[in-house]
Amino acid sequence: MTSTTTTTAAATQRGYSTDDVYRILKASVDLAIGSGEYHHSLLSELHQNIIDYAKKKIAAVRPPTHKSIVSCTIVQNTGAGFNISNAMHWDDQSDTLTTYKFQNQSMVIVVSAYMVRAQ
Repeated sequence: MTSTTTTTAAATQRGYSTDDVYRILKASVDLAIGSGEYHHSLLSELHQNIIDYAKKKIAAVRPPTHKSIVSCTIVQNTGAGFNISNAMHWDDQSDTLTTYKFQNQSMVIVVSAYMVRAQ
């Protein structure tokens, strides 16, 4: 699991805490996974539930000066590796990326929230 660490001063300056965003991402997965088993037929619904919950809850903590982007990757855990890469050019003082990873015997879920100051 990965989380961006936030100091109180940085959170105050940005208007939100990445720790809060991390908890939202974790809750979005925890509430959506149900039995925790990978079922291809339920993948779209699982994906949509995670994204919808995270977007709604992040909107409640996101200051009006920021935009948020939520992404979610779900793969069946077959033992094969996979890589997710992100590259961005932004203001380190106001913009953040927070990621939560869930993994069990059946699946791997990686959900990320980008918080970017609207110019």
